[in-house]
Amino acid sequence: MNVLHTSDWHIGRTLCGRKRYEEFEAFLGWLAETIRRTEIDVLLVAGDVFDTGSPSNRAQAIYYSFLRRVASSSCRHAVIVGGNHDSPTFLEAPKTLLEALDVHVIGCASEDPEDEVLVLRNGRDAPELIVCAVPYLRDRDVRAAEAGESVADKERKLVDGIRDHYAAVAAVAERRRAELGEDLPIVVLGHLFAA
Repeated sequence: MNVLHTSDWHIGRTLCGRKRYEEFEAFLGWLAETIRRTEIDVLLVAGDVFDTGSPSNRAQAIYYSFLRRVASSSCRHAVIVGGNHDSPTFLEAPKTLLEALDVHVIGCASEDPEDEVLVLRNGRDAPELIVCAVPYLRDRDVRAAEAGESVADKERKLVDGIRDHYAAVAAVAERRRAELGEDLPIVVLGHLFAA
């Protein structure tokens, strides 16, 4: 199985006030051609698809045109998670429609770690890969604010919350693998700052 990972496209970003749509189109055209030429089976996109939470119509057209090209290639699945620049609700709005193209979008964190574990299936409907698709975890996703917290307390709780979230998603993936009775590979995909 050929898997390609990419992230941080920031479609719509300007440079010194200059629109860069042609650059985004060129990059995604190259990426679509690379997927076709190298016969990629699964595309993983680890967030920051767009540069803002409300991308322009042209930025959206570039994105959806790329997804259409990928869906008509050898690529059986695309998995996209939201980044800190993306609007979780905007990314997830066409989720049901995109699933018909085998494009799986997880824009925001879920209270149920089951929602962030995908079992990808091949053309014979046999499981072939488990993907832990963890979007950017915002502070409110992983910790509750408490009166009188110090900055150090907030940072510690944030780190602990992120660690616990990933551990919970990984545990679901391990359980699914055991339920399926196969030694399926597990890939963890996420958008986060790490040190």
